[in-house]
Amino acid sequence: MIEEKKFSFSTVAISFLLGGLVGAGVALLLAPKSGREIRETLKDTTEELRERARMAAEEAKLRLVSTKEELEEKAELVKCRLEEKTEELKEELKEKADEVVYKGKDILEEKTAALKEAIEAGKEAMEKEKERLLAKIRKEEAEEA
Repeated sequence: MIEEKKFSFSTVAISFLLGGLVGAGVALLLAPKSGREIRETLKDTTEELRERARMAAEEAKLRLVSTKEELEEKAELVKCRLEEKTEELKEELKEKADEVVYKGKDILEEKTAALKEAIEAGKEAMEKEKERLLAKIRKEEAEEA
């Protein structure tokens, strides 16, 4: 198999074709043969180039399928991690919201208790003032009479 270098299919196919053509041309120029032998050599070379191109295309297709599968697996893994993180964040947010609600209830209860005490103190002060004023009115009425 070809080493794991990242070449596109078109680069590999063109390289095979050019290499084959250059090789065939050099062979024709350097080997003195008859027309029949040259045609036979060209035919063989063409068939060999076709086979190499077919094999390169098949290998590129296998690499693409493998890469596609790897990417799908990685995408699924990222999706799962994202879902897990989303759930964790939802839980954390819910806990924080619950905490705020409980603190809010505590503060409300404290303020309600303080308000009740203030109202009660106001009622007592009003009652004392009422008694003081009634006593003053009685005293004034008693002095007038």
